[in-house]
Amino acid sequence: MQSSAFRIVIIILLLGLIGTLGYMLWQGNQKQIDVIKPAADFKLENVDGQEVTLSGTQGKARLVYFFFSTCPDVCPPTTYNLSKVQNVLKEKGVFGTKTALMSISFDPTNDTRERLKEFGDRFQADYSGWYFLRGDEKYVIDLAKQYEVLVVKNPKDGSFTHSNLWLLVDAKGQIRTYYKGDAEDLDIEQVAKDLIQISKD
Repeated sequence: MQSSAFRIVIIILLLGLIGTLGYMLWQGNQKQIDVIKPAADFKLENVDGQEVTLSGTQGKARLVYFFFSTCPDVCPPTTYNLSKVQNVLKEKGVFGTKTALMSISFDPTNDTRERLKEFGDRFQADYSGWYFLRGDEKYVIDLAKQYEVLVVKNPKDGSFTHSNLWLLVDAKGQIRTYYKGDAEDLDIEQVAKDLIQISKD
């Protein structure tokens, strides 16, 4: 009897230890994402011609990307990576409700609503949680600067050079971190995890 009771106590202690270790490991995987600065609010137009503001999506963690659809190099693969983030968020059941993606064009001349819709369709964008937005060129370029994204227009041919970054904005409208959207070592699962994590902050 004593032997059986001793074994039961040992098993209970071991289970408790395993549970504690598991919790500590889980906690260790929850990286701290500090606040960088408040994200500037904006008022832009979506593919349906409706006004969208950052403050209007408050309560969701957002991934913001400044781009232009006729970009010859980094924008298409970066948008493809965004589509993969979208898919992970949908699998987790948080896309459009607790998280959102925002692709903001700084080239309104070429990026009409129709053009942006066509571009988004190429990447199977779900517009319930992925906003393709446009606005006045100077307004958006100035906005990008407030997000620490550099956009320079070539006066000769009208092309753009820009920082290729995603910005993680939390549910309270604060910039938390940046990702290089076309980096070879970009971890899509981790980006999605970060979005989900800060949506709970």
